[in-house]
Amino acid sequence: MTTTIITGNDLTLTIDSEIYAPQVLNVELAVEDTQATYETLGGPAYKTTTQPFSISITMLSDWSTDGGICAALQGKALGEGSGQTSRAPDTAVAFTMVQVGATHSTTWVGDVFPKVPPGSGAGAEVSEISFELPGERGTLRVTTAVNA
Repeated sequence: MTTTIITGNDLTLTIDSEIYAPQVLNVELAVEDTQATYETLGGPAYKTTTQPFSISITMLSDWSTDGGICAALQGKALGEGSGQTSRAPDTAVAFTMVQVGATHSTTWVGDVFPKVPPGSGAGAEVSEISFELPGERGTLRVTTAVNA
């Protein structure tokens, strides 16, 4: 097998139908199986009961940008404006993450719960933030296809 090098430039992230690749520095999707082990007379037996996942995002803060991911997630998690009238933190939003390689592309599709991203700043430094969006159980689908 030859060495394959894939960079973050080969990755796109879409949340609730908006592409956020220009602001995102790093994204990681992690699946953590919840697996039970049963010690039977014939040896260990294994049963995966759930497969929770999450998306960890590191990005350039975009709180002051129209259409930014920070305001969009805040709107979903806490509601819009001072009245917080459209609050829906328990309503998941769709995401798609696509990794394009030399010969194949992998697509992850599912739903994540909106969380309010952190706000930060340090003088003249660029504001970089990190946060995690928990996935809705049972929604993650992964497909790999040959590039056209």
